[in-house]
Amino acid sequence: MLEQARQLNDWLVATRRELHQHPELSLQETQTAARCAKILEGLGLKVRRNLWGEGFIADLEVAGARQRVALRADMDALPITELNDVPWRSAHAGVAHMCGHDTHMTCALGAARLLLAAKDRLKRNVRFIFQPSEETPPGGALGLIEKGCLDGVDEVYGLHNNPQIEVGQVATRAGALTAAADSFRITLTGRGGHASRPHETLDPIPAACALVLQLQTLVSRRVAPGVPAVLSVTQISAGTTHNIIPDAAFLQGTVRTFDEEVRKQLEDGMWAMADATAKAHGLKISFNFERGYDSIVNHASGVARVARAAAAVVGEKNVSTEQPAMTWGEDFSYYLQRKPGAFFLLGSGNRTKGICEPLHSPRMNVDESCLSLGAAILAQLALD
Repeated sequence: MLEQARQLNDWLVATRRELHQHPELSLQETQTAARCAKILEGLGLKVRRNLWGEGFIADLEVAGARQRVALRADMDALPITELNDVPWRSAHAGVAHMCGHDTHMTCALGAARLLLAAKDRLKRNVRFIFQPSEETPPGGALGLIEKGCLDGVDEVYGLHNNPQIEVGQVATRAGALTAAADSFRITLTGRGGHASRPHETLDPIPAACALVLQLQTLVSRRVAPGVPAVLSVTQISAGTTHNIIPDAAFLQGTVRTFDEEVRKQLEDGMWAMADATAKAHGLKISFNFERGYDSIVNHASGVARVARAAAAVVGEKNVSTEQPAMTWGEDFSYYLQRKPGAFFLLGSGNRTKGICEPLHSPRMNVDESCLSLGAAILAQLALD
């Protein structure tokens, strides 16, 4: 399969660069979806456009097949200005594919071409899911699922490129692969006044400072050692100048967990701690804990399939099924809550070429030889 994929290399690279040059933000993927759908329709696949937002599915049907495997690709870009000095850099200021979704789409499109060429060996129907709005919660997965993208599907697989893994390597794990990615916003409201007369005010700033320190103990003193969890306060805002005590102080941040019980424990603990701090300082409180994407929990059977398919393409020694769990979030989790399957990481970095910037960096890039590898692995998953 890899040799056939490499024969598509020029097409894969050209396709990826076209998608890369014309990125679109979440729920605005009009031209991106149109480009991908047109390619798949040209290959003879049955496409259902605008299933949810700009999301669509494309079915490759095999006579007599009783099963269907789904392969998902996300389409949206990030609100970021690309700093790579390449001819195919983003043509849209402030919007760029710095998470590599252009790579994911190209791999899926390449897999469709490979599977059509190998249709006589294909025993299962294949559904390609092109999803909008992965970057912006609540994401596009739930909307597509509600509209039936998984109807009749037996297994579902997806990939994500990672420039911090060398090209030619593949990594995954059974169980939790990514974290549940939640956010919080806290407003402490008191009574402002002149900074020279603090006794006449209810100053929210000492309370906010105390709360930041107290929140850190929820992980260090409430979560068992060895159980991964992150609680980060990432913004504090209060006041306008040096001689005014403000009415309110605002805090926000993120919580990352891999276990639902720990997730609930931190949410409840944050509220109790914030409420107690506010009361101790005579303040009013507004507390909002917004649940983001759930943790991706890979099925063992799906990981075994990924390992076999990837080994057939890159060799067994280049496949790891012991990838450490990662603290970033991904809404592929919702597909795996409904169907067996797995999510895996496709190495797209090359330190020799200086391609190692992380995802979401304005200089993030990929070694484009990963395109044929990703396409071949997805195709092999459908064939296995």
